[in-house]
Formats: sequence, structure tokens, C-alpha cells
Amino acid sequence: MSKILKDQRPLTARKKKKKSLLKIFFLACFGFFLFAVITGFAGAVFVYHQYSDNLPDVRTLRDYHPSTITWVYSDMDDLMAEFYIEKRIMVPLNEIPVHLKQAALAVEDSNFYHHFGIDPKAIFRAFLTNLQAGHVVEGGSTITQQLSKTLFLSRAKTLERKLREAILAIRMELIFTKDEILEMYLNQIYYGHGSYGVEAAARTYFGKHVQELSINESAMITSLPKAPNNYSPYRNLAKARKRRNHVIHRMAHLGFITKSEAEKALKAEIQLGGITNMLNKAPYFVEHVRQFLVEQFGSNKLYRGGLKVFTTLNMDFQKAAQNSVIENLRIADKRYGYRGPIGYLDFYQDDSGLRQTLRELNKFKEGEEPAEGSIVKALVKEVSDEDILILLSDGEGIIEFKDMDWARKPDISLDGKWAKIKKPADALTPGDLVYVKTGSFREEDVRRSVYLEQTPEVEAGLICIDHKTGHIKAMVGGFDFSKSQFNRSVQAIRQPGSAFKPIIYTAAIREGYSPASIIIDSPIIFKEKDDSFEKWKPVNFEEKFYGPTSLRTALTHSRNIVTVKLLQNIGVKQAVQTARDLGITSHLEDNLSIALGSSGTTLYELTSVYATFANMGQRIEPISVRYIKNREDEEVYTSTPKVTQSISSGVAYIITNLLQSVVQNGTGKAVKILNRPVAGKTGTTNNYVDAWFLGYTPELVTGVWVGKDKDEPLGANETGSRAAIPIWLRFMQRALKNAPVKNFPISDEIVYTKINRETGNPASSDDEEGKFEIFLSDHLPESITTSSILTEDNTF
Repeated sequence: MSKILKDQRPLTARKKKKKSLLKIFFLACFGFFLFAVITGFAGAVFVYHQYSDNLPDVRTLRDYHPSTITWVYSDMDDLMAEFYIEKRIMVPLNEIPVHLKQAALAVEDSNFYHHFGIDPKAIFRAFLTNLQAGHVVEGGSTITQQLSKTLFLSRAKTLERKLREAILAIRMELIFTKDEILEMYLNQIYYGHGSYGVEAAARTYFGKHVQELSINESAMITSLPKAPNNYSPYRNLAKARKRRNHVIHRMAHLGFITKSEAEKALKAEIQLGGITNMLNKAPYFVEHVRQFLVEQFGSNKLYRGGLKVFTTLNMDFQKAAQNSVIENLRIADKRYGYRGPIGYLDFYQDDSGLRQTLRELNKFKEGEEPAEGSIVKALVKEVSDEDILILLSDGEGIIEFKDMDWARKPDISLDGKWAKIKKPADALTPGDLVYVKTGSFREEDVRRSVYLEQTPEVEAGLICIDHKTGHIKAMVGGFDFSKSQFNRSVQAIRQPGSAFKPIIYTAAIREGYSPASIIIDSPIIFKEKDDSFEKWKPVNFEEKFYGPTSLRTALTHSRNIVTVKLLQNIGVKQAVQTARDLGITSHLEDNLSIALGSSGTTLYELTSVYATFANMGQRIEPISVRYIKNREDEEVYTSTPKVTQSISSGVAYIITNLLQSVVQNGTGKAVKILNRPVAGKTGTTNNYVDAWFLGYTPELVTGVWVGKDKDEPLGANETGSRAAIPIWLRFMQRALKNAPVKNFPISDEIVYTKINRETGNPASSDDEEGKFEIFLSDHLPESITTSSILTEDNTF
């Protein structure tokens, strides 16, 4: 018994000793843990105070307004243009597909809804991965951290930035819900090719709205933020597909999608929509609006503020205007001769190599064929006496001689009508790189019919105004905005020539003249100055003199001498004041030469003058913007038309009536085929440098200018009738295609009375040689009898 007790005592002691050691160990561990916690807490407090200074206040995100697109709309509220620095379109979280949100979480932050802004597990996992790789291959940033970095911090890879990022992320988690953070993230992050946010990315990569994305498309988009340039399917499709597949596998692993959905998504081809540049369907008009917006709101608000700009432009009219300018400038340019090839190629090399070169020059993809009517670069391969064999990027074409006999050497002294080439070799040689317009395939072989083209050297401007509202309905400032942003309809100051004459006649009518007033068309010479030997002798275009001429006849046939004498009679100051009343702001010379349009003005100004004639003397300053809303859909600008009665309705109607005579019997008769009431006036300057036509119907006013930027002559006989009217006519035919025919409204300030054709004096009612003319009711010619005044409406 004693032996047993003897053996038990040491065992009990040993147990007690073991328990004591364990107690000490646990106390040491607890102490170490407590020390670590206290030290960690102290360290965290130190880090927080050390790196939280001067951090931005995340509460400002309550009023989160990232840079967004400014949209520009037409008169029918159709989207026509956009302005942005960051291409971002905000969408609420509930409009983003669930599978896109899941794809983002799967690849960026699968524990997003469970952490507090930073994810220790992800940080530790990234640490081990990077340690194993020997360099940084994985980050441990959460979505909240990425958002805080994007919104508030630089991209510098430093410990200080990471600590600040973590502090901001925690602050954000304390203030915002997880859904709010995810919504900000999906609208903020950069996805490549100028696109910020998932909606802009969906449009950039797939040409559709984010709501329309499939699983594989969502995976493609959410795979990009890590390295948009590296994983862009436009730059490296194989790498993009591999990265997309990684996202799909992650989604399946996390149970976001089923195995069958994953397999289907992995097999899906990446069908890209094509990168679209900044939308702009009316470049010259949009640039005009842009300048207005910068003046009104500043550049920052324009490019970042998400404005909605509702303009006056009619897109159908604009398309018609752009097409009319391009088509007719190509036609007109051919009258001025062929300026030669745009380059040369070694045509002896293999055809396949040449076609590849042509594809590259035309920026065509492999297998892409130019549509019929396209203007493309092509190679002259063979030249015969009858036609030319042309090598295209997708085959061959034939230019028949009859379709290129315009291609003479340029000579402004010759009318192209009478200076055509005799054979194809006079213009083209093998190896020439030329522009051609593609036609249809010929019946006799597999080659296309093609037509020789060149980029016009001549430019044009067109502006169309609804004179009843002042709204600008169409604006074209040149042949190609991508080559020249100079807006010739607004910015170009050019001599208007005879297109200025209606202003002189307006001043005269205001002073008591009438369409029946007679002025002698005879030679006249003016000294430039009283003490000068230099003389100015105005002449008519026909270089003839016509004797006694009524104002109606003078304006109808654009007689220069009558207009100069008329200006001399009423005085230059009176004419200049009338021009100012009508809206001309450009500098006007203080001499008689302004009668012939010697002082420069813009097409914009001159068209607005004719709009005043069309609007019964009431001038409405042209308007390009109706109203503007901000991103909260609040109206921040509304146009207020500036309306003035510049001239009386009677004077305006007389001018309209005179300009109708120009169309019926004078220099503007080419537009008679419009088959509706038209008033208008041509203009041609010395040496055919500028060509104009300003014309209007009861519905629309349109002005057209044609010329070269360097003030060089267009060519022989390139008058307003020949160069400008075709553009005006083609546009108005399209613009008024479905409009009912209307007559111009008649002012109650005018009367018609019979006059003698020769003298302009009143004629008796039984005078068979007499004709009815229009007068202001308070400026009737002397000796008019009641029986000679018409009481019913009459037109000429």
C-alpha cells in the first residue's frame, strides 16, 4: 500500500507541474496575443493618423456626378451628336443585367458583399501568390478599394497610396450601401477605347445597350478593367478570349451560372460591334453649336456636364444639304479640269500584292468590297483608245472614254464644255493611283463600271432657315469637315456680288422708288477721289447699255449701271443703314461700289437678310438651339427669339415680288423647274471668284455660296446660275418634296396699278400697251385714278 502511494505522489506532482506549464503557456500566448492586438491597434491608429490627413471627404459622393456625355438632338429630338472627354453613360444598378454584376464580382471581388472595404483573405492570398512568383502578379484590392483609388487617388504603386486607399475604402463602406458602391464602380471604371462605365463599354464593343448583353459578352466586358489595352478584343482577340473564358470559369465555380450556361458561353464567338467615333451627323452645324455652348456654359460643363442640347436642325434637310453640296461640287469641279493622279504604284508587280496595297490605302478589311457608288482609290493598269482597265481592291473595273472626256488639263480661261480631251491617254497612264466611283458590274464581263473622280478643290456653303421662326434647319460649311473645319457658311467673309443688290433696292423702295421707276442705263465714270486721276467705270455683265430701264427690269437682269446710279441717288449712308437694319454686321465700304457687292459679308448674314424679305419685313435673328437641359433634366437655357420689324411688310413684299421676276425671267430662271413660287437672286463677282444664289419659297430660305478658299477664279462662265443654283435647287427639291404648294402672303400696304411700259407713268385703263405694277399704297405715282388700281390679288 505504501509502495502504491509512494508511486502516486510523483505522478500527481508531474500532473500539477504539467498543468502549471500549460497555464504559463496559455498566459504567454494570451499576453502575446494581447500585445499583438494592442500593438496592432496602436499601429493601426498610428497608420490611420499618419496617412488619413488631407484625404478627401467620401461623403461628397452623395452628390456623385462623374463626367458624362453631352447629347445633341435634332428638331425632332433625334440624337445627332455628342461631346465628351470620358465616354460615359450613367445607368442605375437595377438596369444592369445580373450576370454582368456577377461577372464583375467573380473576377474582381467575389467576397464583396461580406467584407468591410478591405479583404484580409484576398490580401494574404495575393501575398502568397506574389511571393511564389517572385514579383507582383496579383493584387488584393476590393471593388471598394479600386473605386476609391479611381475617384480620389493617383495610380502610383506605393505603400502610402495603398494605405490611403484602404482608409478611404473603409470610410466608404461606413457611409454607402454595397449596392451604391457597386453602382458607382460599374459606372466609373475605364473599359478601354475611351469608354467609361458598362453602358459605354457595351456600345463600344458590341454596339448595344448594357441590358442586351449576353453572359459571354458581359464576361468579355468585365474582363477588361485589369488591363484594357492588353485584353481589348480589337487589339488581341486570342488574349481577350482567354481572359473572357477565365471570367466564365470563375462565374461557374462560384455558382453564379450553371455548367451548361458556362459551356455555351465558352463556345460563343466574340461578335464585335465596331468602335464608333464620337457621334456627329452634321459636323459644321454641331461645331457652330459647340462654340455657342462653350460661350454659354464653358468647356468643362460642355464636355463633362451631361447636358442635353435640343437644336433646330432637321436631319432630313441636313442629309439633303450635305448630299447636294457633295454631289454638285464633284460635278462642278470636273468643269475645271483634271489635276492629275494622287500618286503612283509599281503596276508590274503581282496583282494580289497590288490589291493588298489598295485594301490598305482604302482601309478595307480582308474580303470587304466597296459598295456601289463608293469613292475609292484604284490603280490604272492599262490604257487604250476606247477605255481604261482599272485595278480595284476586290477585282477590276473599266472606265469608258465617254465617262472621262472631262479630264482636260486645268485652265481657268477655258470653259470645260469646249476643252475636252481627245483620248484616254491624254489624262491617264499605267501606274497612276486615282480616285474612282464604283458602279455596277457590266453585263459583258465580271468587271465593274467605274468613273474617274477627284477631290474637289472648290468649296461651298449652304444654310437653310425657317424664316417664320428663325430656326436654322440645315448648315453645310464645306466639302469635307474632316479635312477642313472652317465653316464657310458662317465664317467666310466673301464678296456677295449682285446678291447684295436687293438691299440697295430695299433702301430705294423705302425712299419712295417703285418697281416702275425709270433710270437710264448709260455709261458713267466716277473718280475714285476728288483729287485723283483714277477712275471707276462700272459695266453690265453683258457689256451693253440698255437705255431707260425700270427697277424691275434692272433687278431681274442684274443691271449693274442702274444699280450704281440708284445708289448714287439715294445715298450710300442710307443704303448702309438699310443693310444694318436687315442684319448685315460686316464692314461695308463707304462708296458706290457696294452696289455691286464689293464689301465682304457672310452667307449666314446674307441668308438672314433674305429671310427678312420672306417674313414680311420682320427680322428674327437665326437660332440654332431651342433649349438645353442638365443631367437632372432641368431646363437651364431656353432660346428667346430677337424679333424686330426691320422694314415694312409692303417694302418686303415688293422686294419678294421683284425677286420672283428674277426667277421667272432673269438670272435665276433655272429654278423655275421647282414648280412653286420662288424668289431669289444670283451673285457673281469679278473673274468668277464667288458664285451665289439666295432664294426662298413661302416655307424656307436657303443661301448657297461656291468658291475657292484662296480667292482664286473658279473658271470661265462659273456664275451663280451655273455653280450655285444646282446645289440650291437639288436641296430644295428634296426638302420640299412632300410640301404643298403655297403662295407668298400679300401685304395690305401694297396696290397694283396700270402703268406705261416705257415711262413708268400711270396709264389709262384702256391702254393696251400698259401693264400692272406694284406700289406702296402711300407712295403711289402721280395722276393715278381710282379706275387704274386693282382691287383683287394679282401675281406676275
